[in-house]
Amino acid sequence: MNINWKTATKADRAALYLVARAIADAANTSVEAIMEQAFGHELVAGTDYLSNFRSGTIGRPKAKLIHAWIAEHHLSAANAVDPNLFPKPHTNAWDEHLNQNAISGRLKLVRFSQSSFGLVERARETTASDETIKLGEPFCLQLSCVDAGYSAAFQIYAGKWHSLPLVSDGSLTIQLEAGDQLLPIAADAKPDPIVERHDAGPHKFVVLIAPERDALPKRDEVPSASDNCEWHLLSVQVDAK
Repeated sequence: MNINWKTATKADRAALYLVARAIADAANTSVEAIMEQAFGHELVAGTDYLSNFRSGTIGRPKAKLIHAWIAEHHLSAANAVDPNLFPKPHTNAWDEHLNQNAISGRLKLVRFSQSSFGLVERARETTASDETIKLGEPFCLQLSCVDAGYSAAFQIYAGKWHSLPLVSDGSLTIQLEAGDQLLPIAADAKPDPIVERHDAGPHKFVVLIAPERDALPKRDEVPSASDNCEWHLLSVQVDAK
């Protein structure tokens, strides 16, 4: 929930006080000290800021300053107290969700011939969960699907998530059947290999599977543990030639 502090209600401001109180207790400090750091000056003597803050009648501009200071310095703690008032950035939430829910072993890498994208060349009979390839080496992702469903994919490089089109026409989602699937594919359903030409170093590939297309999480949403979605992870080291 993104509060518009220009129109924040008494309930919004009172909820902010509860967060400040919890952070002050945990940090062995006072709510007044938090307010002073947020305002950038000592509280004016004779003004009952604390009582106003507790009752939700503190001025909206001051509430905005307090919220901004807490978000900058104590976001995780504030999120634990009131996730609606202090939601985590979506990108951080996706990283955390992946760390907690990643499935390894069913997403693998399949190399293709340098001379012909039509010939699959496995490096060995069983492809490991983690792979090393070279810049310019074409490959596909092979996903072992237990059930049919819908899929979306992402590549993570240097901490940033990038949508990975799964069809040569640029489609970001695809319907999959049960069994082994090669991704991405061309319009004729044949494999359409990926080639990393520029960015060496560690890459991660994440493929999501959900029973319905609408169940696939969006990047502007915080994923939930209750979502009926599988998160498959493959780590790939890309070496320079």
